[in-house]
Amino acid sequence: MSSVKTQSLGALVLGAGGETLAASGTARHPAIARAAQAAVAALPPAEDHHAGRIFEFEVDGERHIGLALLDASQQTLLLRRAAAGAALFDFLGAVPFADAILEHFLTNPYQAITVVDHTGHIRFISPVHEAFFGLRTGEGTGRPAEQVIPNSRLGHVAATGKAEIGQLQRMNGVTRVVNRVPIVADGKTVGAIGQVLFKEPEAIGRMHKEVEELRSQLAHYRRELHGLRQRDSGVGLLIGESAPMQRLRREIETVARLDVPVLVLGESGTGKELVARAIHSAGRGALSTQGDDEGTQAAPLVSLNLAAFPATLIEAELFGHAAGAFTGSHRHGQPGKLEQAAGGTLFLDEVADIPMEMQVKLLRVLEDRMVERLGSRQARRVDFRLVTATNRDIQALIDGGRFRLDLYYRLSGVVLRVPALGQRLEDIPALLHHFVQAFCQRNGVPVPQVMPDVARHLASRRWPGNVRQLRQKIEEALVFCDGSRLRVQDFARGEESHMATMVATMTPPAAHPLGQVFASEDAPAPAAARLRDLAYDAVLQAIARHGGNKKQAALELGISRSHLYKMLERGGEA
Repeated sequence: MSSVKTQSLGALVLGAGGETLAASGTARHPAIARAAQAAVAALPPAEDHHAGRIFEFEVDGERHIGLALLDASQQTLLLRRAAAGAALFDFLGAVPFADAILEHFLTNPYQAITVVDHTGHIRFISPVHEAFFGLRTGEGTGRPAEQVIPNSRLGHVAATGKAEIGQLQRMNGVTRVVNRVPIVADGKTVGAIGQVLFKEPEAIGRMHKEVEELRSQLAHYRRELHGLRQRDSGVGLLIGESAPMQRLRREIETVARLDVPVLVLGESGTGKELVARAIHSAGRGALSTQGDDEGTQAAPLVSLNLAAFPATLIEAELFGHAAGAFTGSHRHGQPGKLEQAAGGTLFLDEVADIPMEMQVKLLRVLEDRMVERLGSRQARRVDFRLVTATNRDIQALIDGGRFRLDLYYRLSGVVLRVPALGQRLEDIPALLHHFVQAFCQRNGVPVPQVMPDVARHLASRRWPGNVRQLRQKIEEALVFCDGSRLRVQDFARGEESHMATMVATMTPPAAHPLGQVFASEDAPAPAAARLRDLAYDAVLQAIARHGGNKKQAALELGISRSHLYKMLERGGEA
């Protein structure tokens, strides 16, 4: 037994009557041969007579594995010790067409191989390579690889045992990409295989280009997805890099992750709802959507414009109702906005318009976080982040007895002020670009060239409706422009042409400081009002000429920067 234990492989060929026709390796040992034959005889009938069959047997406590290959006249048993590699045996035994696969690997012209031994002499070369080098079948066998294949490094790889992957090799005027891999058996390098991956490196170049294009598309779609998420959250719609907008964004980031109520103040059309969405996205919305686990549900953002409902319906909208609570109510009942916002954010717009009787009920909810539907006696506990907004002067309402002071304290944990468009005219170019892009994308039309003087023209105008009015004017101009260019003339629809010309060409009078124009009391009231309008328009034009730089605009007009801010705040009013 000791003489055969040093060998791991063996082959036994048996005739039709079971007689031994040939034996080699471990199969020459009688005990192993007898045990192998007994194991094969005990195998159940095969379903596929063309497939090899794997079997096991034991000799003197040592496990062996065999592969039986059968045909009509004889059987061939390939034997190995269990400690040796099993992949080839398993492959031959499990795949009925194993020989066709091996033949494919040996003859495939796009994955042609060359095999050398440890001395670098060729043992096999694919037929396609033989044809390529003008060799007859077997002519290259036994010769050093470098004598047959120009620039071959297979001998070097076999000698060093170090693989060379993805290398370029010039052969007979053709460059190919090859792998050179050492082959190890029993811990020693016994040879090497050279494998041509592609017929020409241009194929890899094309594949690389395609991969780069796919990467570029992926990056594009990621940017689009990021933009969509930002747009949905409101952060992406807080357009502008003016000082007031930068301050507002910093304040949003500060308060978003704190559990405090936020009151958003600002004129109509400034984007107070976008601020609420940004707070939600950076706060509860962000916390609820961390990670991409399937099934994760985003925290809700529930909005209610209190000015849009009559007083009789606001209670039902806020608190919901039980089944059959009133005529026309939902038969199964319906949760109100307070319940719908559980775990998320409730945004109450125009909160100053809430009726006094509802102020008491809302205050109670904010104090104990319990909600009771109309027609129900069962209270539900709710947890939500409250953001409210108004364009009204709440202090005046409190002084007039129309808004509860205690409710105001509950709403105004933090007060954020959204700047009017007149306070951030330098943001108009960015807003113009954003609204043009969004309009064209939404309607599937080409983006026109925006003429340079459009932004200056828009900055010279007054915007009592703020960003909402600006957007409406831009979209109206886009509808009626010629499609290729957006010009100042496209904004003159519905206006008197001479007024547009006056606004576009007006400059402040050099002899009169604008502060004196505001302070003038000598002129009749209509004339004074007209002077104030002219002064206000001149301020806007100066700011536009200096790209939104209010300091430079004040220097040009001969007034202080603080006075310029006062003029912007007062507009054309006395």
